[in-house]
Amino acid sequence: MAARIRSAGLGAVFLVVLFPLLTLAQNINFSVVPAEVRIDNLVPGNVTEFELTINNKDAMARNFTITTFRPAKEERRQSRAAFPDDGWISFSSPRVVVPASSQANVTVAVAIPQEQKWAGRDWETWLAVTTESSDLLGVKLYVRLLISTRGTRFNTALVAGIAAAVVLLGGGGYYYIKRRARPE
Repeated sequence: MAARIRSAGLGAVFLVVLFPLLTLAQNINFSVVPAEVRIDNLVPGNVTEFELTINNKDAMARNFTITTFRPAKEERRQSRAAFPDDGWISFSSPRVVVPASSQANVTVAVAIPQEQKWAGRDWETWLAVTTESSDLLGVKLYVRLLISTRGTRFNTALVAGIAAAVVLLGGGGYYYIKRRARPE
């Protein structure tokens, strides 16, 4: 009998406390488009830009914050590494005020440094869009950002070896031709 009373009490707690929180979580009053951005063949040293559109479906103006977020390995797509530096991503405005029942655009720029070690890579990071709210439960929407750089990574030791061979062969050839041309 005591177990049934406890079960009924837990059920009542769920209905009174937790159920309203779950309905609040389902009542998302904003959206972000697109949900996924794919940037292919970005050359290291170049910058690319795209726009995010934040739709405020609420009856009042809302403040939104945009940040980067590093997902855990198990949440990333297969064969995608974590994005190396969040400082390579910038926003036209990391905080945006969107009037009631309207939308606003935010320009996102991705700049990969001009170093050969960043060529031929596949990364993933997420952009988190959060509404600043006084509610107990805050909601974040994530935009999946998939970035692939163009180019192939080369072996610097191999390039240095080839350069040294060219210099040695060129110098040896020059010495041989000069010695042959000398009268005896």
